[in-house]
Amino acid sequence: MRKFLVFIVFLLAGTAAYLWFEPADDGDALQTDQELLPDYVAQKVTRRLYDAQGYLADTVSADRLEHFELLGFTRFENPLYTLYNDEHQPGWTASSRQAIWFNQDRIILEQQVSIVSLMPDELIERIDTETLEMLFPDNTLQNDAPVFIQGKGFYINGSGLRADLTNGSLQLLQHQQTVYQNDQ
Repeated sequence: MRKFLVFIVFLLAGTAAYLWFEPADDGDALQTDQELLPDYVAQKVTRRLYDAQGYLADTVSADRLEHFELLGFTRFENPLYTLYNDEHQPGWTASSRQAIWFNQDRIILEQQVSIVSLMPDELIERIDTETLEMLFPDNTLQNDAPVFIQGKGFYINGSGLRADLTNGSLQLLQHQQTVYQNDQ
């Protein structure tokens, strides 16, 4: 009987010791859950970035912003990004339903992505796709998704895009269709 009582005491002591150290695992789960919560949330935000001469270089506005410091990114809902040209005028806008801005000045736009030229003399007026990666300060765009490009008197369907907004170059990786419109 004494052996049984000693066995029960050791069993209870072992169980208590196990339960004593068990909450550390819950702490890891709690920390993981906290990483998934934004550090702050903002509604109707606008950020303006100025160049070295004090002129606007770009602006970003969004309906909602969620910043995740530990994960290293900021998530936007309905963002509108405006890039200014060398004459300090708005040159291009980029919009989408969702965007993720990483600390390395890399933005991934998702869902109904639209790049629109605000300059009247540009050959390319609009680019539509479902996802697009913007790399700054290089001002380059890239994706491997289907792309619709609209210009003065034409439109192009294809897949995959590489573009440089600074020098105005655009490369379509896979061409599918080009339609020219003759309005004469």
